[in-house]
Amino acid sequence: MPSTAHVLLDNLLLSAESARISANSEGFLYGHGVFETIKVIDGRPAFLAQHHARLTASALALDLPYAVDLATLRDRLRRVITANTLANGSAKVVLFNHGDTTGELITTKASPYPPETYTRGFRLKTVFTGERTGGLAAHKTLNYLASIRARRTALAAGFDEALFLTPAGIVIEGAATNLFIVRDGIAFTPSLASGPLPGIARAGVLALLGPARAREMILTTSDLHHASEVFVTNALLGVMPVSRLDDRALDLARAPVTQALLSSYRLRETASLS
Repeated sequence: MPSTAHVLLDNLLLSAESARISANSEGFLYGHGVFETIKVIDGRPAFLAQHHARLTASALALDLPYAVDLATLRDRLRRVITANTLANGSAKVVLFNHGDTTGELITTKASPYPPETYTRGFRLKTVFTGERTGGLAAHKTLNYLASIRARRTALAAGFDEALFLTPAGIVIEGAATNLFIVRDGIAFTPSLASGPLPGIARAGVLALLGPARAREMILTTSDLHHASEVFVTNALLGVMPVSRLDDRALDLARAPVTQALLSSYRLRETASLS
């Protein structure tokens, strides 16, 4: 059975083909909504408490009433995961303005990243964009077109992910990832002042390494050029090594910090399953 055969729309389990959202919904018309993408391992969601906390905070910030508690969200996810017989992949929870109420849509998808992707590593293409200002940068909103277009451009050029830079050369984040570089055994990631999303996996890596081995700071293109290792993170990838940055190749066999994180993050991920 396809992983997208059934969805949960406003707590109703429906076939994906029969699910309908009003054409007058501001979520559809104006992108007034937020979402969380949650990794599913052996039929169970990973880091669900962290995703629920961010979803609730983002809904509040965008004036989307949402009072679903963690246990209820877990139950709803299990219903969709079970209906779609999904073992490994992801579940996406979308909240959107639905007139006087907040609509909720939950879908699932099979895992897109086989083990060999981690052996090969991601290839990043830098893309220039405007500076990130305003409160929306801290939330996963439905206004996602810039990221979609940048990533499609990167894929068409033979890369796996786009990396956003400001015109001044300040590193922000990937189209769907947070970035880390390693220099002298220390991992550095763009500070939130640069405008990246405060990712769940990003926070997990910072916690695993601790302040002695990981730091947040303003990163520039010069920092990219002098990095001995580069990796990206998000909820689905966990820790993904980077083997190419534009025209520069990076030797994954000489990336001890990244390789150690691959194992330690997966252990943390497994321990979070609920």
